[in-house]
Amino acid sequence: MSDSYLYCNTVLDIPYTTFPDLLKRKARESPDVELCIFIDDDSARSTLTFGDLYKKATKFAKTLVKMGVEKGDIIGLKGRNVPEWLIADLGVQMAGGCSLNLPYQQKEEIMVDLLHEIGNIKILIIDPGNSGQNFQIIKNILHKNLTSEKNDPGKVSQLVEIILFSPHEAFPSLHNVQDLCTCEIVAHLPRIDPEDASIIQLTSGSSGLPKAVKHSHNALVVIGYHSSKTYPSKNEKEILYNTSPFYWSGGYPFWEISRGGTRVTKTNALHFLSTADAAVIACEIIAREKPTRAFFVPSMLEFIIKKNMPLKVPRIITSGTVVYSSILESIGKVCEEYQVDYGSTELGYIAMGLFTAEDASKKKHEVLSCLPVSGIEIKITDDDGFVQPIGQRGKIWVRSIMNFSGYLNHEISIRDIFMKNGWFCQEDGGFLTEDNALIVEGRSQEVVQILGRNIYPAEIENVIKAKSNVIDAIVMPIKDMDTGDLVPTAAIMYRPQCEDSMESMQDYLRNEFKITAENQLLEYMYIPHFIISLKEFPLLENGKPNRNDIRQTILRNIDCKKYDLSFKY
Repeated sequence: MSDSYLYCNTVLDIPYTTFPDLLKRKARESPDVELCIFIDDDSARSTLTFGDLYKKATKFAKTLVKMGVEKGDIIGLKGRNVPEWLIADLGVQMAGGCSLNLPYQQKEEIMVDLLHEIGNIKILIIDPGNSGQNFQIIKNILHKNLTSEKNDPGKVSQLVEIILFSPHEAFPSLHNVQDLCTCEIVAHLPRIDPEDASIIQLTSGSSGLPKAVKHSHNALVVIGYHSSKTYPSKNEKEILYNTSPFYWSGGYPFWEISRGGTRVTKTNALHFLSTADAAVIACEIIAREKPTRAFFVPSMLEFIIKKNMPLKVPRIITSGTVVYSSILESIGKVCEEYQVDYGSTELGYIAMGLFTAEDASKKKHEVLSCLPVSGIEIKITDDDGFVQPIGQRGKIWVRSIMNFSGYLNHEISIRDIFMKNGWFCQEDGGFLTEDNALIVEGRSQEVVQILGRNIYPAEIENVIKAKSNVIDAIVMPIKDMDTGDLVPTAAIMYRPQCEDSMESMQDYLRNEFKITAENQLLEYMYIPHFIISLKEFPLLENGKPNRNDIRQTILRNIDCKKYDLSFKY
């Protein structure tokens, strides 16, 4: 039997250049093409062209140089999906700085902790918010930096300036992006090398304080070309609907600037009352703007399909979590093809898959597979690091042309995340199929472990979500104090007024897993020992379920005499 190793021998013609240079090329080729269409909270529409972004970012960069920004300086950037975010981000890069992409609705104490851990944040560029949501954060930072002692934890050391996205009457003395990007400043912009730092992105923070990942300009170009060239379409004009925040790796404008395509986005991706509200608005915008492709996280997509909502777009892209093959049944109804992306903040795109109606009739696995993108190697190993045979589950390891060397703010042992010769552990579990494709089944550290057997949550989640009254489900292991096994628990989001009791759901699962007197151990392994119902899953800033908060909710309600509440996986 063959070993679980994959590589991509396709070579993409990726230029060795900087990200601002890519923008410059697109601005020269098609200055009047809309790079982004912004839909605000009142459904008002505004646009930004490639030409305007390049001109405004260049002017903003010159003002930063005049203010004293030098090559390598880290500049914090915190805001909504608005033109000023793009102008500031590209302007910082043109000035030779490195843009630290901060979540817009991140709590002040978390943001300050991040700034302290990363260190040497020279300027903070911040969106005051449509209704002044960040007013207090700005006020507190200004006050503490002006009046506090050096050892005050609330003070951001090295910070010399705060720049607002737009003018605000409460801070008349502060500069703002809207004004600075129109100034005619005489300043020399530094020459930038493709290996210079360009942006710092944050991981989701599902296990604590987000980890900071620094990307070079070359890395941004590689990610951009992976996004636009791996599965290109034949459309001359491409429009992408994607409301993911710019600061999230799945929302950063890699595709737009490398492809020269147009992005349609909500200015505040988190300004929704519920999943249902977000789905309705998404369908309305897509019907009006008519994009050629649309990005949805799997849970949102499943909600739209289950509710039979009026959605039709040529290609739907999904990623971020496990994607089940049952979704292919909707081809011809909501789209003509699905693109599944698998990646990480550390390495960018790792693998992709493109599925059409033909694939729907011959699906072999519960989870959709994907293939490595150009410059990527993948292998599956056991816990000791030895490569597994084809079909055997294990840890996913990746080696990439992207140069990731560790986190800026986490002292994680290199041995914990790397193997020799540059292999990086994704902390995901999965296996390779006989036709040489990757199946991703979820986080490897979240596996249910009973009698030495690993059971991935996806195996149980898939069955729960197949029930018509279920919107979403998350399965997590918890330690049984008697046996030491990691047994399954579940959090389930039901349709309104359609909630099952825990016993009813357990009975359903016993039937689906065909548990009888002959195989009673399967009940211990596959039936969640505790189930909690939630109206909505708490979300991280990037839109993913906050698994840590969900876990804490389960722990608050579970029998502390039977399960080890202190266990951490």
